[in-house]
Order: sequence, then C-alpha cells, then structure tokens
Amino acid sequence: MAMTKKQAAQRILDSFETESRRKNRTIFSLVPAVVTSGVIAMFYSYQVAIGCLILFLALIQYGHERMGKSIEESKAASIASLGWKIEDLDNDGLIEKLNKIIEK
Repeated sequence: MAMTKKQAAQRILDSFETESRRKNRTIFSLVPAVVTSGVIAMFYSYQVAIGCLILFLALIQYGHERMGKSIEESKAASIASLGWKIEDLDNDGLIEKLNKIIEK
C-alpha cells in the first residue's frame, strides 16, 4: 500500500505508542481470566478452573503475539514507504524527525 511520508511517519509514531501500551493491555486482560477461573473453582471444581485458566492464558498469549506481529509489520511498511532502513529506528532523534515530517 502506497502512503505519503506524513502517513508513514504518523504510522510509525502510532506503532511506538501502541507498542508501549501492549504490556498494559496484556496485564489488564489477565485480571478477568484469573477472576473467572477463581469463580469457577469456588462454584464448580478446581480441575475445570485450571483448564479454563490454561485456555484463557493461551488466548491471551495468542493475542499478545499477534498484536506484536501487527505492530512490526506496520513499522516495516512505514519504513519502506519512507525509504529508510530498520536500523534508522534506533536513532536518538527519530521522534523529532518524524514530527518534522508530519508538520510539513
């Protein structure tokens, strides 16, 4: 997909923001899984609760990994659109450079 430099720069900034929130979202999704498994253990049996917890954790892990792959793919497409290399993301002045591209 062809995108302008502004769109690519904004997409890179958005991927950095999303990547920083990914851990919090994963931790937030663990709370209902543990609570639901606890309720199942109290009212039914602990064997079923452990099975449910394992299932929930597998789904959460899948979502976490899929979100990470999506972020990396978004970064790669944006970098290719800007004509940069992956190593350019390690630059200290990257955020300022991206903001300058967006402001133009």
